[in-house]
Amino acid sequence: MKKSFRLLIGFAVAAPVALLTHLLSFFTGKQKAVELLGPGVTVLAQAMQQFFPPEIHNASEFDLFKSKLKDKQKIWRMLYDYPIEYPDEDTAELVIRNCPFAEAIVHLKISEMGYYMCQGDWEVARVNSRKWAFKRRCTLGTGGTLCDFTYKRIPNNR
Repeated sequence: MKKSFRLLIGFAVAAPVALLTHLLSFFTGKQKAVELLGPGVTVLAQAMQQFFPPEIHNASEFDLFKSKLKDKQKIWRMLYDYPIEYPDEDTAELVIRNCPFAEAIVHLKISEMGYYMCQGDWEVARVNSRKWAFKRRCTLGTGGTLCDFTYKRIPNNR
């Protein structure tokens, strides 16, 4: 039931993008359609992802950020399964092994949009770059087996 609900949400978000991509592909070819629509997908993903990392006011509140991650997990577990690990006092790591949006874009034959979808996380990180540092090496949306999010305290902000 949980998997079906997640996939339904993924399809609800990705289906309009898929429809536009496939329609535009008739006129421009698929690669050009992806290039034209991709930046809009990044904006949409950024709008959705801005609610994921906990809000803090400045870098000195990183300990609060880490504690709020657990609270956010209670909400986001409807869509994702992810453990939160704290390898040290300056780091929070998440490993996401399922993404309904990445799964939906594959089913809808627009997996090329995965890069743009996952770019939304980097845009959120850019906006918050004075509060925490972000690192990610792998994403489900670009064909990886997981998404690895690492949030780090900005040095000299304790």
